[in-house]
Amino acid sequence: MKRTSFSMIFYFALLSLALGMQNWSIAADIPIVQAGQPMATIQIGGGASVQDQFAAEELRTFIQRFTRVELDILTNREPTMTPTAIVLGTPNSNPTVLALLTDGSLHLEADLGEEGYVLKAIELGNEVIIAVAGHTSRGVIYGAYALIEACITQLTGLSPVDLDFVLQPVPDLSLPFMDETSRPFYSVRAVLEIEDADWLTRHRINMSGGEGVWTGTGIDDGLGTAFKYVDSPAFESLQDESQSRRQERIQMLRSRFDALHRRGIDSYLFMYVTGEPTKALIQQRSELLGPPVSYGGARNGVAYRPFCWSKPEFHDLTRQLIQEIVETYPTLSGFHLRAWGDETRACNCPECGDRSEKGQASLWQVILTITNAARQIRPDFKFYISGYERVWLKDPASRYARQLPQGTIFSQKWGRDGEPTEHPQLAVGQSNTLGQLGHHFIVLSHDVEEVMPFWMVEGDLFVQGVRQVANDPSIVRLGGFTVQGAQHGLGRLDRLLSTRMNWDVSLDHLRLMENYLTNQYGAEAAKPLLNALRINTWVLSSYFGDFAGSLSITGRYGTGSAWFATRFWDIIGEKAVADTLSIPDQETALNAIARFSSLLPQQEQAANEIEAAAQTARPISSQAENDLRDAVNLMRLWVAFFASRLHLVEAVEAGYHTEQERPIRAKIDGAIEFSKSMMPLIKSFHAFVPIFGYAQTTIEASLLESLEGEIAWLSNFEPQTLIREIDLPTSQKKPDLRLDVLYNHPNPFDQATTFIYELTRDADEISISIYTKAGRRVRVLKDISAQEGYNEAMWDGRDEDGEPLANGVYLYRIRGGADDEQVQAFGRLAILR
Repeated sequence: MKRTSFSMIFYFALLSLALGMQNWSIAADIPIVQAGQPMATIQIGGGASVQDQFAAEELRTFIQRFTRVELDILTNREPTMTPTAIVLGTPNSNPTVLALLTDGSLHLEADLGEEGYVLKAIELGNEVIIAVAGHTSRGVIYGAYALIEACITQLTGLSPVDLDFVLQPVPDLSLPFMDETSRPFYSVRAVLEIEDADWLTRHRINMSGGEGVWTGTGIDDGLGTAFKYVDSPAFESLQDESQSRRQERIQMLRSRFDALHRRGIDSYLFMYVTGEPTKALIQQRSELLGPPVSYGGARNGVAYRPFCWSKPEFHDLTRQLIQEIVETYPTLSGFHLRAWGDETRACNCPECGDRSEKGQASLWQVILTITNAARQIRPDFKFYISGYERVWLKDPASRYARQLPQGTIFSQKWGRDGEPTEHPQLAVGQSNTLGQLGHHFIVLSHDVEEVMPFWMVEGDLFVQGVRQVANDPSIVRLGGFTVQGAQHGLGRLDRLLSTRMNWDVSLDHLRLMENYLTNQYGAEAAKPLLNALRINTWVLSSYFGDFAGSLSITGRYGTGSAWFATRFWDIIGEKAVADTLSIPDQETALNAIARFSSLLPQQEQAANEIEAAAQTARPISSQAENDLRDAVNLMRLWVAFFASRLHLVEAVEAGYHTEQERPIRAKIDGAIEFSKSMMPLIKSFHAFVPIFGYAQTTIEASLLESLEGEIAWLSNFEPQTLIREIDLPTSQKKPDLRLDVLYNHPNPFDQATTFIYELTRDADEISISIYTKAGRRVRVLKDISAQEGYNEAMWDGRDEDGEPLANGVYLYRIRGGADDEQVQAFGRLAILR
């Protein structure tokens, strides 16, 4: 036996006495359970933290799940009766860990940080200790999960593995001798939705940033309605809810924050800054509010009353409310403060300054009021700021970031708007600058908005993007990535993968996904299943990059999902097929045909492979069976969708070389049949990805309604509309010049908008003039498209001098002429940055 400290000698003397002088032989592996009997004891310190206790309970829970045997949890003051002791803790929480460190049997490197762990088997005479240790209790929790994963590997022969694996109980469990040290690659591993607390900690998530009420509207989830989180006489007159409802919510949130704290997870209460005030506040404290602002999403559907940020009384109220919230929830870690779009609720008075530089400074003062108030109560209170360096929270010199507490989290979306691509397009300078100030910068990983209510496995894209960033020497201060992927179907693969990649960017991600599928469906089905899902990943990534040239849904062809987070509803329905059949020229149509002709066979391969895999699969549960059935139907759905759109773009192209309606009608009828074939697939879906809280039946009915509208519109479409007049006799009279279908999209807009118009024949010239409401002309667009049919013209929102125009409503006139004919039309647009 190695030389030990007195405390260790005393501990192991007690252990030997408790064993009654029994001789346990040291086997090749460390016994945990044998023949249904416990061979190990879990030991924590007498003064163990709640996190250490939780780690011990989790370890016992999983071992019982694997073996149906419950291990004892004892303190270091109690003797053990087993040949194996699993010792959990930090040097401060468990004296045995401290003794092992003092003895030299265990070593904790300083660079383990706050979350790293050591997992080491130590042989001491006839006994074996498995030490699970870290500098902090959070490290101990993660070490316990690493030990559980080692059990799964031992039982399945698969590595890497995940805690989501499902195992049949066995009577024997032993572990090999181990000596593992691990620490996270990224410091912030976040989720922005309310998730099961156990799932979060079991996947090493340390930050939950969407706690509380988050409807996405700003009406009930902003600072203006945060009174509902407290029950104090000081705010009773400003409440819209009953006291019993508030008490119910307060107890629920306290329990939630306690549960997250116990699991080592930081909880952030979400609030728009500033959000719409409560009805009671509007009535009782109207002096704090600015004049009504027109906004269709308001409580009354017409206007809202924004807070006046320049009033000291508003800051006083904010300070009191924030401090009451912090005191109400002792285990709440921080606030997620979001400044974004209309939810921020601008006051247009001169003192506040709206979205001008002055207005941005006013909003920053509100945020500083919040941060200072919270930290007066709890100096360790944390903050997450979303919307930084966007429309509202401009901070080019990092002036305000320097005033925020160190460790504040900032974020940006993956890519331009979360589209499925392997390029995160990280704002490197911003990330590094904030990191140098002691803050964290995270990326909101690309999610499933592009296909909701369906899912896609984006694992390959995520891994490539993460590794691209991780291996870039110029990126030195990135905090991490949020969890991405669906909670339904095989989209869960993304969630599993995105959590693990945040910890270890060198992880064999393909093996992990294959092992998960092996566990769920058997080894024979796993590889073809994974291959089908990966093919679909790249097919959909290519399609959503520019909609294969078949849609101008973002305002002009070729821009894809940039600036517009699409969903499946956006690519089906009457508007979508009408847009496809309005492709403006033969070149675009030919390109779309080429793209769909390439994507379709790849998607057919994915569908064929997943159907073949389903024939050999052995689902481990009814849930796994339903997930696989949904995956098969989803692959078929995409085949039908691409086939339908290929027929439509072929119909457009056919109009350039035929004067007969029949071939065009045949293509459109073919598209209709494929659209019809999507309907039974949608009806057979077991679980859609939830969106906006809609029920399963509501989602299904909405999708079917969109497809029915698409089919009806195509059935009534006149094929001659697509016939281009070729080699017309010179004596044939030209049609009158008319302007049709005039609008701009998006409207309102931030960076740019696209004017869309149709001409009945070629014009000599077209111009678009933009005016203020007072009639002053600020910009003229000349030399823009003037061809017969569909036309587009993009405007960047700048005046003739190249300066961005202020927020507001503007008028525009489009004017054109051909020969002696003149046409013009008028419209309205809004700039909202």
